[in-house]
Amino acid sequence: QAASMFLVKLAAPAGIVAGVAMTRAQCDRPTLAPSPLPQEEVYDLCVVGGGIVGLATAREVLTRFPSMKVVVVEKESEVAHHQTGHNSGVIHAGMYYVPGTTMARLCVRGAEMMYDYCEKKKIPHERVGKLIVATKEDELPILQTLLERGNANGVKGLEIINAEQVKMIEPNVHAVAALHSPNTGIVDYGAVSRSFQQEINATNRGKVVLDFNVEKFEQTQEKLVRVSGRELHQRGPTKSVVAKKVITCAGLYSDRVGQLAGGASKPRVVPFRGTYYQMKPEFRNVVKRNIYPVPSGGGIPVGVHFTPTVNERRGHQMIVGPGACLSFSREGYFFTDISVRDVFSLFLSFGLVKFALTNFNLAFGEMYRDLNKKAFIDEARKLVPGIDESMVEESFAGVMAQVFEDTGKAAADFIFERNAFNGTVLNVRNAPSPACTASLAIAKEVVDLAAEDFKWTK
Repeated sequence: QAASMFLVKLAAPAGIVAGVAMTRAQCDRPTLAPSPLPQEEVYDLCVVGGGIVGLATAREVLTRFPSMKVVVVEKESEVAHHQTGHNSGVIHAGMYYVPGTTMARLCVRGAEMMYDYCEKKKIPHERVGKLIVATKEDELPILQTLLERGNANGVKGLEIINAEQVKMIEPNVHAVAALHSPNTGIVDYGAVSRSFQQEINATNRGKVVLDFNVEKFEQTQEKLVRVSGRELHQRGPTKSVVAKKVITCAGLYSDRVGQLAGGASKPRVVPFRGTYYQMKPEFRNVVKRNIYPVPSGGGIPVGVHFTPTVNERRGHQMIVGPGACLSFSREGYFFTDISVRDVFSLFLSFGLVKFALTNFNLAFGEMYRDLNKKAFIDEARKLVPGIDESMVEESFAGVMAQVFEDTGKAAADFIFERNAFNGTVLNVRNAPSPACTASLAIAKEVVDLAAEDFKWTK
């Protein structure tokens, strides 16, 4: 959940209603699988993906439907291994997103739900606040736009403050003016996900199965779905679970898993790597809150920013980043990580090609900063001029899943694909930032859709 996107209202491609659903009622006839064996458990629902959205969805089903049994399958040996566990950890307030979109609505609702959940479960979090900083006069209209969007979305406490007011609360920040968001916060979304996992397992009706890389969906004569796979990088043994219905929340692989489950070939995932540095311990207090630049308008999560962290594994840090460099592997945590399949997939994304051609300077600049520490820190110095390369050290990287429309614009809303695999599967096809913030609200939205499609009743 790196720097939030500056989104514009976009027309959805044919067959897709962004933020509501893309319907796949007509699909190829699924391969018939053998009926479940007498000793096999038949689950009411299988959730594919153990990131924060998948786990929140499973938790919501178990909470709302007390008689249901749910299994979550995750390809890694732990939950929250990729996007959920490698991001800025920001609880976004909701001023970036176009009013009226599902993304805007669920971000604002989800932020309050996340704060409430963390309070209840005693998960470390802080409502540290945020400044979106205009460093030049020509950026001031963007602050006004964000203020208006935030107010329309129901974000509380927003105000534009002048340079003198910025200096009073953040003396090291250079600003002409800034949008102050007191209700932006920080949390460790990996810790939240592990809490969801514990809740799921504690119900005795839910189960999280790790090391289960899904490879096949088949339908039985009873119209059940058999989900099969193996441990990652192993030839066997084959694992399988049988469920009445399936919801896929596969993150970086949402397009491929969605297609396996009878979904459409589009939208395709485009991975972007976000590299972070962190302030050395003696400089950790250079700022106290989230310090963000005004959004670039390029449509991808760009904007090197400063974020304090409360991460269980990486500790209390002041991270600087991320960049947004096109990744040549969906798990490309280093520039040199290359997957031939993933590179080939990039060239099949017409929207990405169009984006790159129309935003060449932005795309090239992000790649250059990913490879050049000085250029990266120079970008950060626009916000905090007093820092230099000697004050920072390397930190982690994350890979973010982005979806582009054929227009060359980043998809402006969450995308849910309904009624796949003869009406037995619902696919979450696009859930970028602010999905971690909104995860509890997304779960409610997805389960509302599933209850309607699958005819669930309490």
